[in-house]
Amino acid sequence: MQESARGNVRNPACPGRQLFDLVTARWAALVLVDLMDGPQRWSELRRRAGGVSDKMLAQTLRDLETGGLITRTVHTSRPPTVQYALTDLARGATAALQHLQDWAEEHTSDYDRHIHTIDPKP
Repeated sequence: MQESARGNVRNPACPGRQLFDLVTARWAALVLVDLMDGPQRWSELRRRAGGVSDKMLAQTLRDLETGGLITRTVHTSRPPTVQYALTDLARGATAALQHLQDWAEEHTSDYDRHIHTIDPKP
């Protein structure tokens, strides 16, 4: 009988935990969902993410590329252009992230009402 390769993200030493943390990071989740529409350039990703700094976007893209979730392709045009795209590994995660995004957008008013009813004084 073969041993399962399934990880346990609750175990800090599990590589699956690193993958889970990478996919669910604040800007990474937004970038991955945006790349579902196809390859995009830096400026497109920055505009769509809304509020991300250049430094954070650069770090997020580097982390996603290092983790094997996106590819970075340099096109030899003048001036050179760079495009980012999802890998096959990332495609499974993006469907789940899209559902989470849809849920958050559908429940924005519920959440907004809730946070405005909390008494700021203990």
